Amino acid sequence: MTGQVLVDSEAFKERFEHLAAKAKKSIYLQAMSFEGDSVGEWLIDTLIASPAEDIQLCLDSYSKFVINDQFIYSTAYLKDETFRAEVKNTSAIIKKARKNGIKVKYTNPLGFLFLQYPHRNHKKMVLIDEEIAFIGGLNFCEHNFEWHDMMVEMNSTAMNQSLSNDFHRSVAENDQSTVDELGDTKMYYLDGYRSKNIYKDIFRNIDEAKESIRIFSPYVSDPLLTYTRTHKAESVRLDIISPGINNKNVFKAILSNELMKGYFNFYEYQGRMSHLKAILIDDKKLICGSSNFDFISYYFEEEVVMITENQEIVQDFINKISKPDIANSLLKKSLGDTRSYVVPLLFAGISKLCHIVATIISVKYLFRKSDV
Repeated sequence: MTGQVLVDSEAFKERFEHLAAKAKKSIYLQAMSFEGDSVGEWLIDTLIASPAEDIQLCLDSYSKFVINDQFIYSTAYLKDETFRAEVKNTSAIIKKARKNGIKVKYTNPLGFLFLQYPHRNHKKMVLIDEEIAFIGGLNFCEHNFEWHDMMVEMNSTAMNQSLSNDFHRSVAENDQSTVDELGDTKMYYLDGYRSKNIYKDIFRNIDEAKESIRIFSPYVSDPLLTYTRTHKAESVRLDIISPGINNKNVFKAILSNELMKGYFNFYEYQGRMSHLKAILIDDKKLICGSSNFDFISYYFEEEVVMITENQEIVQDFINKISKPDIANSLLKKSLGDTRSYVVPLLFAGISKLCHIVATIISVKYLFRKSDV
């Protein structure tokens, strides 16, 4: 397998346009968020222009209800004409896509009274013909394209087939919780708390670290934080790189309290929001994909995670992400006055609630499958 790391949206956009224009058989694309702004319009126009015979777009139903991080059924919709126009345009360009032969599927309905809201399909992947695959963190909306992020390109028939199988299962809403072994790379297809035993396999890589662990994520939290604190060897250096500008400041508060425990070095990424998610172990092994390594992903969300020892990809990540991001970060000893007892107690309560809700969802899932 050969591959490369594409840093930020412009690099991916240029590469995708080039490949889509040459595609012959298929383009399969999956994301959680899709919006009727300039990025959404660009994507649909690029897909319509492609000569590929089979083009499919798989989106989470989240995009039917949340646009630009705002709930559609809110006062913002009534007050903001620009917001209303974007909501309407999202629907319009989806209709345009379908009219031009693109198959669009929304998965994971929110259910009665939005009771299924936590269970999202958070995967991001792009598959072109039978040889090229991308995974990473990009959603198709302007604010996500403005953030620091990455997509990993892989040129491999086996990788494409593995991801294609998962894509079609998502379209069929037949969620899987499995692992594919592909030589020097493993693909993990996760379905929230149903995949807790598979997560143990991912976390075991922490135990095996000999020199260093670097975690890149805006939303890193438990169970990864506690597992890392209690399982990594004392001699192993742990660096956490997370943005100073964060669209979900509760996670910054969590890291602030954890920093006082003294088991990691905190690098605050400067300048803009970073949506990038990856774990680099000993500069030899890379864990990356759609998971933010937070409690929401662990308990509720469908994710795709790759663990690879492919040195071409690992070294590309080091050169394009790890070294530049740390150089663009401030090493912080503290994050201000963070000696708060409220945050850890609140977080413990939220984690317990997530555990209860996820258990109920898992039981309902088992019953639903038994009826099929």
